[in-house]
Amino acid sequence: MNNKMNNKTFHVGGSIDKAIKGDTELQAVTVLQEAWKVTAKNFLSFFPAIIGLFLAQVALLMLGLQVQLGDASLFFDAIITGQEISADIVQAGYMANFWSDVLSAPLYVGVSMMALNHAVGLPTKPNHLVKGFSFTIVSIITMLITSSLQGIGNALFPLVGLFLSMGFSMAIILVCEKRTTPLKAIQYSLLATLKKLMPMTAIYLVVLIMFFISFATAGIGLIWTLPFFFNVKGIIYRNLFGITLQVTTMKKGSDDNNNSNNSDSKVFDA
Repeated sequence: MNNKMNNKTFHVGGSIDKAIKGDTELQAVTVLQEAWKVTAKNFLSFFPAIIGLFLAQVALLMLGLQVQLGDASLFFDAIITGQEISADIVQAGYMANFWSDVLSAPLYVGVSMMALNHAVGLPTKPNHLVKGFSFTIVSIITMLITSSLQGIGNALFPLVGLFLSMGFSMAIILVCEKRTTPLKAIQYSLLATLKKLMPMTAIYLVVLIMFFISFATAGIGLIWTLPFFFNVKGIIYRNLFGITLQVTTMKKGSDDNNNSNNSDSKVFDA
């Protein structure tokens, strides 16, 4: 029996050139509606990966607080008791959160790539979370740059930080899906956001409101809001920059040239 494999690529959605020119379709209501349906469809396979990312970030946060304060509980005790929080504790919390985001970047990529699969109708498995490890260095570098710039923006004016957070939101996906450099990815993400500023702002405003509601429910709402957030980003990315799919066709045939038993199977990977 001989097996023949043929690889083909397909492109779904926009492109970098179209995105930076604003020649793409992005409607806030349509994106939010699709993300809601996609989240419902893939919730059971996606949520465990979200939990994995969350636990990793919490562990890194605790480690950062422990290293800086000697006892991580000092940070949480100050918040719970409502006592005056010293500058050292505030600084420790900020730096611990910063490095938690940066060092968990590979897992963040894994979740983001899963969302890209959802955006093109492909299923995912919880263990796809670790696929981001193949982009460890470039993802950490990208997250380090974007988080630093956002921090500077927040220090200048909170709204600037929020805008940069939205403007850089596609950068880490671009470096992995399009294989661009971190600086190019940041540039493309920011330009594409500026071209679609109104719908992007509307979308992220709705997501922000959902996060506020989630925190108001003692965090219970995050069970839905976090997967929804990543799927929203996946759909935005598809519409703006497009997603390249690799299709592997495996043709099975026999040595006696009996083609009546041939069959094709296709494996899709975003």
